[in-house]
Amino acid sequence: MNLLAAISGVSENFIDFMVKQLDPITLNWIGEIIRWLVEGVGITAVGVIIFTVVLKTIVMPLDVFSKFKTKKQSLIMERMRPQMEKLQKQYANDKNMYNQKVMELYKKNGYSMMGICIPTIVSLVIFMVVFSQFSTYSQYANLELYRGMVEAYNGVAQEYVYDETENPDGFLLETEDTDGETVYLVDFDRFESYYEANRRDEIDAPYDELTADVETENDMFIVIKNYMAGFARQASAEYYRENKQGFIWVGNIWYPDSMLNREVPDFNGFVSSLSRATNLANYEESYNEVTYNLTDEKDTYNGYFVLIVLAIGMMFLSQFFSMRMQKSMNELGSVDGSGQRTNKWMLILMPIIYGFFSFFYSAAFSIYMIVNTTYSFLTTLIVNKVLDVKFKKLEERQELDRYLRKPVKGEKSKKAKK
Repeated sequence: MNLLAAISGVSENFIDFMVKQLDPITLNWIGEIIRWLVEGVGITAVGVIIFTVVLKTIVMPLDVFSKFKTKKQSLIMERMRPQMEKLQKQYANDKNMYNQKVMELYKKNGYSMMGICIPTIVSLVIFMVVFSQFSTYSQYANLELYRGMVEAYNGVAQEYVYDETENPDGFLLETEDTDGETVYLVDFDRFESYYEANRRDEIDAPYDELTADVETENDMFIVIKNYMAGFARQASAEYYRENKQGFIWVGNIWYPDSMLNREVPDFNGFVSSLSRATNLANYEESYNEVTYNLTDEKDTYNGYFVLIVLAIGMMFLSQFFSMRMQKSMNELGSVDGSGQRTNKWMLILMPIIYGFFSFFYSAAFSIYMIVNTTYSFLTTLIVNKVLDVKFKKLEERQELDRYLRKPVKGEKSKKAKK
């Protein structure tokens, strides 16, 4: 029996070929700035690096002020070391009295943690805001890539729309349903002609079996959908490969640099990475259809934990250096040395937190954290070197003690009144 021997004319029903499009994720103004900076470069990984450097440069004055205060307070603490050690021995069994005497000593010498804490708190707030919006942008970019794949898949139908001038061989008739949505009717006679004219034995042989027993319009719809789906699947796969964003060894920058993740995840992995996306219910069949030809990418590791290890390592190095800077404060800040133990815990805890973020969030965010930590570490080295030179010159001129003992504004006004 020849193809469509029993079916001819134009279909009475619409062919159900199109894949449902997902709604986009909305970005706020911070997210739009991130998008503008990252996408403006053209290479996502480079854009993330530039965004991080720009952000750190903007907040650098605050960071430099914090480092200056930390260095100054560390020198003051070192000057108070003999008195602090004496208080530690004197009130070894009376923690409250020790704290009271320490506060008096702090006030007398102009020592204050406020100048250190405020910039740190502000930096933490900035990090949390950026983390939230960067996470949203990562989901936005990942979803936009998939939405582009859906458009490529659905766009294949346009290649088969009949037009007397532009596409006389087309077999789909474009129209609208009652809701104003674009839908397609099928001209079965034109499809038979198109199929026979473009038939390729090595590719279309499986369709011969499907068409052999065609008796109803529904049977023919199945044949046509399968025929068109082959080209649509290839179109969506090509769109992904042409537009995906990777980073050297990382296949997809919007998923973690991990061997536990695949470059193209299964549907559950896709959904878990898009917590801000909507209308994903009952969407698994559509997702599998759009990603049908990405078999290799579904079996490929997305990374090898390199960025995760770098994020942990850089944060450990940064925390270790910070502890060395504040050695005096850590040793003398409490009568029982609990402050030093707390900082040792932070040396372990902060790298673990960064490792957690890198493991469960995108490789793009890992790059942000690594660049952020590296930038802070390098600026700390530079600023400390400059401050060392400054304080050394003051010491050579025998002005360091007077500089460090400058009374705070409150103390100065009280002395003036007396």
